[in-house]
Amino acid sequence: MTVDVLDRRSFLRVGTLGLAGAMRERLRAQTLDKAILSPYVADVNGDGQLDAIDKQLMQYARFTSRGFSLEPSAGFDYRADVLARGEVNELSVDAVLRTIDSLGPRALVSDPRPITVAWHYGWHHRLTRAPPQQTVRYLDGDYLSNDPLVEETFNRLKNEFGITVDAVSWIPARMDTSSLLSNYRAGYFKASNTATRHVALLYENTEALPGIGGRIDFRSPGIRNLLVSDFEGMARTLVEARDVYPTRVFLLSGRPVIFIYGSHTWGLTATDVIEFERMTSTIDDARQAFKAVYGNFPYLVGEELLQMASSEIPSADRVNRAINFDAIFSYHAANLKPTAPSFAVNPAYTAFQKVRLSQAATAIRGLRNRFTGSNLLLIPSLAGGFAKEGMPILRTSKDAYVSFMKSLVRFYADEYLPQEWPGAVGSTSIPAPVYTVGSWNEEFEGHAVFPAQFNFAFADSRYSGFDFVLALKEVFGWNHYAERSIGESVR
Repeated sequence: MTVDVLDRRSFLRVGTLGLAGAMRERLRAQTLDKAILSPYVADVNGDGQLDAIDKQLMQYARFTSRGFSLEPSAGFDYRADVLARGEVNELSVDAVLRTIDSLGPRALVSDPRPITVAWHYGWHHRLTRAPPQQTVRYLDGDYLSNDPLVEETFNRLKNEFGITVDAVSWIPARMDTSSLLSNYRAGYFKASNTATRHVALLYENTEALPGIGGRIDFRSPGIRNLLVSDFEGMARTLVEARDVYPTRVFLLSGRPVIFIYGSHTWGLTATDVIEFERMTSTIDDARQAFKAVYGNFPYLVGEELLQMASSEIPSADRVNRAINFDAIFSYHAANLKPTAPSFAVNPAYTAFQKVRLSQAATAIRGLRNRFTGSNLLLIPSLAGGFAKEGMPILRTSKDAYVSFMKSLVRFYADEYLPQEWPGAVGSTSIPAPVYTVGSWNEEFEGHAVFPAQFNFAFADSRYSGFDFVLALKEVFGWNHYAERSIGESVR
């Protein structure tokens, strides 16, 4: 069937919407900002080009709504919901038209779609849990991580709302969570749509390694043996993700990515130089053990961002620990004082987080990874922060969260990367800007993005619990990388 190229005049042909409905939409349009969309959001079909195909797709989808059940309503094309409001209307189509017209016909999307990383947990192994233990509200909080149908649903939602990479929580089989890895094999990796997902690991260091007063003593030979063993185990998991299952491994600088939760606890005494030397040799041994299994070294992302942001001139112990890693991150943005009753994602909070990123960038400027000689990469966290029982609640709304993310993204993409990594975006070292966005399916953490009403951050949910994910989609669009490799955009 031939489809007329969509233009603004086509809205006079209102069809089943009716004249009154169209007039209401037009009046709404006159009151809203006529901003241009990010090119990768206006690239509705995700082929890297803005053209008539994107316009036609919008025409097919207009005047449809998602609804807020887990599955979208029949006929709704989530790719066309460029404004992330759960509907495709005149405003949505006009935004795409305006963006394409501003860039010219058949314009290429020069900036690659950002990469978003969410933590994915697999330890839900009891079908029935008491209400305080229901950390997610999918199926009323009762579901099994070894169920591929659950993971299939998760994958569809992640692709709809723009989650690129699953950093699956990794804990060795020797721990009490010994079902974790078998759950992934039975559930996550067996989902029918698992080929749409990229995989990294989140090494649960604080669970896997014994500590003294919350810190890891690298003078202990036992720590060396455990860390080397864990790196071998993580390599085997990523080999399975690469060779056995349809998933794709997330690579930076051509190496599989491992986020390390709580690496800032490494080192019992800040002034013990000998311990830091042993830490370095232990990490070197662990990297070599990983390479022997996987065929390449891991790309290690240490949780050091908040520590490095505490001062523009970091202490020697923090530097000595940080340069063991290829990049640094924080598990979430907030570091809330337990004495405060609540916080809010507002302009002051956003400005504070931007200052933290700026200070961390200054602190790591000139630092080189001791094994590769490369600069340390800063990976921002866009996860708001804790909102759970026993902790101060970081309250937000969809609009406030969008403003928070856009502010940090502008700093990172427009200031940090061009200054500290000139020309690197689109290369193997940084195929696209990378952001962590919080927990996918562990709402007890408080910064979960999975759609549910349980999260205390939203006192008044306007989108039936989809507030977080719609905010993410408004900033990043749907997950184009579900249908193409991240490497396809790498020069």
